[in-house]
Amino acid sequence: MTARIDILRLDPESINANPQRSLGVVVRSGAVTYDVDYGEYARWIYVGVTGNLSYTKMDGTIETLPNIVAGIWHPIASVNILSAGTTIAANQLRWGS
Repeated sequence: MTARIDILRLDPESINANPQRSLGVVVRSGAVTYDVDYGEYARWIYVGVTGNLSYTKMDGTIETLPNIVAGIWHPIASVNILSAGTTIAANQLRWGS
């Protein structure tokens, strides 16, 4: 039987205070709903198809990445994906922390 390990949520304010939280791999992920915060900070975005991706950064600014490559996890720190500017269907996106 495999033991369950509780992974702390990624909090950019406590990264230095919590060295046990790995930043190098995806340990928690979820579905994307446009214009709705994930409920925690995400460090990774998985893109299933090529297209434009518009997101809100952790500092509240908005960025749009054109023609982002499909099929991989991208190291993008974000709090949500925006419908305006995003040409990728929400079911083709995942957030990860």
